[in-house]
Amino acid sequence: MKDLAFSHRDNDFSAVGKAEGERVVLELAGTADARAVDSLGRVLRGLHEHALAQHARMVTVDFRAAEFMNSSCFKAFVVWIDSVQAEAPDRQYKITFLSNPEFHWQRRSLHALACFAADLIALETVAP
Repeated sequence: MKDLAFSHRDNDFSAVGKAEGERVVLELAGTADARAVDSLGRVLRGLHEHALAQHARMVTVDFRAAEFMNSSCFKAFVVWIDSVQAEAPDRQYKITFLSNPEFHWQRRSLHALACFAADLIALETVAP
């Protein structure tokens, strides 16, 4: 499975998109701080465009290797979720967040994100 064009990699943070049939997976790793905000925003816009173009029914965001994410990066996720909700119901896709039980911040933060679109977002805790 090859990386999709909207992927981003640097020394501190990576956000790599992969296609798996009707599902798109975004794997996050490292530290998403202020330096990652713009890149993450571009990745999430690219992810949304790709999911719509491919008529994806499911997008999985794998946070298990994400060690830290600041509030500005979480805001990028809120913008993305809002974009999904703004689509016609037949164009919306479900979102699953995979979290790592070793990173306690993920449980709290991802639960808060899920509250923005409870009908679209599912949370799963999975050991890495």
